[in-house]
Amino acid sequence: MSDQPSSSQHSHSVFLNAASNFDPQNWIRRYNHNQNLYPNGSSEDDELILSDYALEEIPPRYFCEQEDEGYHPHNIESMNLTKNAFSTNLKGLSTFVNLVTLDLSDNFLTNLPDDIGQLKFLQKLAARNNLLEGLPKTMCELEHIEEIYLPGNQIDCIPPVIFNMQKLRVLHLGGNKIDTLPYALGTLKCLELLYLGGNRLSEIPATIGCLYRLISLTLCDNQLETIPSTLGDLHHLENLALHNNRLRTLPTEIINLQNLQQLSLRNNPLVHNFVYNMTIDPPSLKELAGRMVRQKMHKIPLREYLPLELIDYLHSACQCVNPKCKGVYFEARVEHVKFVDFCGKYRVPLLQFLCSPRCSSGVPAVTYDTTSSESEDEFQPRMRRVLLG
Repeated sequence: MSDQPSSSQHSHSVFLNAASNFDPQNWIRRYNHNQNLYPNGSSEDDELILSDYALEEIPPRYFCEQEDEGYHPHNIESMNLTKNAFSTNLKGLSTFVNLVTLDLSDNFLTNLPDDIGQLKFLQKLAARNNLLEGLPKTMCELEHIEEIYLPGNQIDCIPPVIFNMQKLRVLHLGGNKIDTLPYALGTLKCLELLYLGGNRLSEIPATIGCLYRLISLTLCDNQLETIPSTLGDLHHLENLALHNNRLRTLPTEIINLQNLQQLSLRNNPLVHNFVYNMTIDPPSLKELAGRMVRQKMHKIPLREYLPLELIDYLHSACQCVNPKCKGVYFEARVEHVKFVDFCGKYRVPLLQFLCSPRCSSGVPAVTYDTTSSESEDEFQPRMRRVLLG
């Protein structure tokens, strides 16, 4: 058997990869028996659709040139093998050397074959609703891959091979078992859509702020209690889905997302109870003394009286955000939530830290542009829209 079309007068030539471990004679016997079964669902010369046939392997006839039908496996650029019964017998993919789009959704695949790495022109891979736990290392050879859709599988971490795909624009990993995200997530500089909803995430790495081209980010249906402030660096972000988590507040930096059009926050604690109450742990004696010294340290030659460790402690103080207060705090602080005008449309609860409960009187609970002609009642539907939708 040859890797090139036969020059003989036979009307059919079989294209097999040397590493496929197929039995050619068995293929020919099956081809003669099954040549009229499983018709191509597409009339296009560059498309092969074999959907909903309960297939356990690709029919042998499609590895053959069929001159009478104008079919050649090397012409196929799009292949649809959805809704079949593939599990571990997905062999011969590398025969379709010019594939650009491959859809393997709704099967029983526990893994993808190693020879998928030989599909040098592949740009889009979909394998929704299978039993995949990862991706083969050979996929690092897919230099042109731009879109990967793997929702509804058994993946518990982002497959490491994905971080070699520097042209990746779309990564959909919803409905898996992912509980942590690596810092390497920030290396996918071309990502425009990232879908991680329906996993088991409890935190998001700060490097997510490096995905500067991101337009849509879905983190819903996880176990998130906070999101990193670096989210505010995603200036192209238009859609942010955070519903069904455990969020109490949002980082103040979110107001930098000036292009945001949709923000979904429903079913988070910040919606059910807006955390109006303020909580504070009693400050320690060290903290109380440190606050007093910190405010007057410019008048005291500290290096003559204090060890270097205490001087470093004094320099670690944070300024109270109340503009009318000159106080500082170290560990003991008041969590204060205020609603701020967001994108000129919505009010969202943002977390601030004060040095004491008394400072809350100087921080308005709700702030917005006083030049606006909209009344408080007119703002309420908009608030519900962003918080609940």
